[in-house]
Amino acid sequence: MSKLAKREATRLIQGVILKCVDGRWLDAEGQTPPAQLLVLGTIRALQCWQEKKLIDTILEVPGGEPLPDVDELNAQIPENEWDDGLDGKPRPPWQLNWVVYLIDPETADTLTYLNSTRGAEIAWDRLHDRIKWMRAMRGANVMPVIKLDSRPMKTAWGEKMRPEFTALEWRELDVAARITQHTAPQIEHQTAPVAPPEQAAPAEKVNSVGPRDQEEAPKKKKSAIGKPVKPVTAKEALDDELPF
Repeated sequence: MSKLAKREATRLIQGVILKCVDGRWLDAEGQTPPAQLLVLGTIRALQCWQEKKLIDTILEVPGGEPLPDVDELNAQIPENEWDDGLDGKPRPPWQLNWVVYLIDPETADTLTYLNSTRGAEIAWDRLHDRIKWMRAMRGANVMPVIKLDSRPMKTAWGEKMRPEFTALEWRELDVAARITQHTAPQIEHQTAPVAPPEQAAPAEKVNSVGPRDQEEAPKKKKSAIGKPVKPVTAKEALDDELPF
C-alpha cells in the first residue's frame, strides 16, 4: 500500500490562504497579513485541476514514497482535455505546488501559502534550507519567526517580484506540538492549568490611581512563543575558525 497521504485524511489548506502578487502579500479575504508569522511546516503537493475544479491532491509524506512524476501524470490526460492557462495556452492539469504553513503568534490563526510558480519554488527552497541547517545546529524543534517579504527575479516577461520568507528570529517549540518540516501541521491540544480569575479592585482604590501612577506602572510584556534560539556564529556555520 502506498505511503502517500490519503486525500480524505489530510487537508492541504490549513486556515486562510495567502497570496503574493507582484511582491504584495494579501490573504484570500483581501486583508494584509500580520507583520510576523511563525512557520509551522513546509511540504510539496500535487494538485489536478480540470474544468477549473480541483479533481485530486497528493501530499508529500516524510519517509514515504516520492511524489509521482508530474510529467507522467499529465501524459495520461489528453491535451484536448486541458484547461487554458493565463497565457491562453493549454495548461497541464497536474501541478507541483510549494506549500508553507504559518501561524499568527498573537491569535493562533493558521495560514497557508501555496503556488506552483518558479518564484514560489525559490522562496520555498530558501526557507527549507534555512530550517534544515538551523535544525542541524540547534535541534529538531526549532522554527523561524518570519516576515512576508519579496525579492526581484528575472522572468521571460522582464523583472518581477517573487515571494520571500525573511527569518527574523528562531524559536524552539514544545516537542508535543508535533510540528514537522514536511507535513501539514497536526497540533495536539494540551490542557494547561487555568489560573484563578483576579479579584476586582475596590472602586475607591481604582479611582485613587492617578495619571502618573499609571505611567509608572510596569507594562505587561507580550508572551513569546517557544524558547529563543541564539544566532549561529560564523564558526558554527563553517564548522571551523575563519582564517585571520
